[in-house]
Amino acid sequence: MSGSGADLGGHRRRHLAGTACGLLMGALATAAFMPAFMPAVSAQEFSGAPIATDRAGNGTGDAGPAFDPARAGLAHAGQGAAPLVGPGNAPEPFDINQTRTRRPNPAASAALAMQSPVAETHVGPVPETPAAAPALDAAPAVGQGAPESGTATPAANAPNSATPAASTPPALGSGTPEGAPAAASAPAMSAPATGVPGSIADLLANHAARFAARAGEQQALATFYGARADQPLFIAGTNVSPIGIAALAAFAGAGAEGLNPADYAIPPLAAHPSDADLADYELRIAATALLYARHAQTGRFDPARISKDVDPTLTPPDPLETLSLIATSPNPSVAFASFAPQYDEYRLLKGQLAHLQSQSQARAVHAAIPPGPSVRPGDRDARMSLLRTRLGLARTADESLYDPALVEAVRQFQAGSGQTADGIVGRGTLAALNAGQGNRVADIIANMERWRWLPHKVAPVYVMVNIPEFMVRVVVNEQTVHETRVVVGKPENQTPIMSEDLQYAVFNPAWNVPPGIIKNEMLPKLQADPYALDRQGIDVVRNGRIIDPGSVDWRRGSQGYSFRQAPGERNALGQMKFMFPNKHSVYLHDTPSRSLFSRDYRAFSHGCVRVFEPLKFAEVLFDLGLPGDNWPQQRIAKLIGGNEKYLTLKQRFPVHLVYFTTYVDAGGKLVSREDLYGIDSATKAALGLDGQRRFADRGGLAPAR
Repeated sequence: MSGSGADLGGHRRRHLAGTACGLLMGALATAAFMPAFMPAVSAQEFSGAPIATDRAGNGTGDAGPAFDPARAGLAHAGQGAAPLVGPGNAPEPFDINQTRTRRPNPAASAALAMQSPVAETHVGPVPETPAAAPALDAAPAVGQGAPESGTATPAANAPNSATPAASTPPALGSGTPEGAPAAASAPAMSAPATGVPGSIADLLANHAARFAARAGEQQALATFYGARADQPLFIAGTNVSPIGIAALAAFAGAGAEGLNPADYAIPPLAAHPSDADLADYELRIAATALLYARHAQTGRFDPARISKDVDPTLTPPDPLETLSLIATSPNPSVAFASFAPQYDEYRLLKGQLAHLQSQSQARAVHAAIPPGPSVRPGDRDARMSLLRTRLGLARTADESLYDPALVEAVRQFQAGSGQTADGIVGRGTLAALNAGQGNRVADIIANMERWRWLPHKVAPVYVMVNIPEFMVRVVVNEQTVHETRVVVGKPENQTPIMSEDLQYAVFNPAWNVPPGIIKNEMLPKLQADPYALDRQGIDVVRNGRIIDPGSVDWRRGSQGYSFRQAPGERNALGQMKFMFPNKHSVYLHDTPSRSLFSRDYRAFSHGCVRVFEPLKFAEVLFDLGLPGDNWPQQRIAKLIGGNEKYLTLKQRFPVHLVYFTTYVDAGGKLVSREDLYGIDSATKAALGLDGQRRFADRGGLAPAR
């Protein structure tokens, strides 16, 4: 979240640094024996000086090895379904709410990154450490060696009111109690930081907003460098350190992750830099590392700006933990790579992006085929000329005829792009044909961006509904164990993009009609025929009682009335529904309209997701969510009929409703789907992939549809 980025004053800066040093130096010995950890995350945002972005994706290639699904243990690349894991050999159940890694203390994280502080300069002789400090009859007054009540110990380089070390008796002056040593040594004092550390301290105290406009990132920089006595991390002497080289390499190679390297460009260091130049360069790399980590992990703009139905669960990296991870990682390049999505499908898209960039296949040369009615074999249509050119066939005497040769070419294209190979040129086939004629690099980058909208931690078990593909998959350890067709929301009733945990199932559910459907669909029917809903088994309820719909003047509206459909064969929810409670009131459910699953285009619902063959789907979910309880389809079927019945899962796992128009299928082919809701176009507009120049984090966005 954005915060007001007021500059930290010098006294406040030193106080914060002292707080970190005083507390963390004491914890360093313990922290050194703690195991390494991956950082947890919390939301931060960069909103500093504008950083110009050109067309995304023009960075360097990926220096790492290509992702090998076979070596990773995958039976197939992409989204193909593996054989269903039976109840007897199901993997260990996963509960995302119980197995998340505990968030490390940011102070401990900073302590791990701390290097040797500037040596203290002591005034007067320092006695040997006594066995115990002498008891004092009266505590020294503030200003005479004792800190103010509630005030933390200042840092080693703070010039004022330094609290003496435990081994040094306090300098008491005239207030020395009887029995105290006659000649006590003065408290340990430290000289102000000089050189590069002194310049870093000054820049953070007085010019932090020059590097990070967000208050959270300013605080992270102050805490991180304060804990290491303002010693640099990314430079060594007058050169870039190995960690700095890894950072600059990650910035330059950002194009391989679908990011724009121009967003992370840092002016080169001068040939003969001053201490101020080195400090400035150090902090620019540090702040850019925070920006890169946030962009790679959660994207370059707030997806909620597209529409109210785009509501993903973002998990940005914590800035202090980001710096600590980079500082303590045995391989900083691996640390930078860890900020990108860790889902296999993202890696497959990344491989396709590298291939297209290396082959210079970013743009096609053929004109788009305009929309129109479906064309069947033997039909005549003026668009067949464009279709023939698009598929690389020679011209014929009758250009408008959809002849057998062209039909076969269309079928091959449909099979290769994930379509039903029926030879019918409908809206889905046209969308795939035209998607191939656009900028494929832009298609991939926009979809890689949306992978960043998922929770960064990959759950061992999750359910994923890809809205443009009309498919749902159950995934265990990145292997698809079950997949089936779904019906999703119409463009005017969109299925939201979101993630929530699956908690329970309901059998024989009643349907309480949502207010939007009442207003937009049912009220007009009632005004024309008061008994129209009664014939569909939908009751009109007022004050908890079913009433005669013919007794109501529906011209005056539906205020005060609710509508409920009892369980049964005609119920809109079918025989069962699968609940992952959310503010959008959507869920997965059965349907009596099963004929719609045979269609290629399946956007017909009011926002909920209808599942094909729900008994099979339920068996898989219960095998994972109710381990050891043995819920085969035969047992589940016995719950159907009668009143509502609830079955609560013991192990919860997330349901991700996602929107990927370009992905790699089970055969390793790059597939494109129709942009049902315009979210792909809006993503490209926000990233500047539509040809318009924009700025990182604050790019202008096309208004919501």
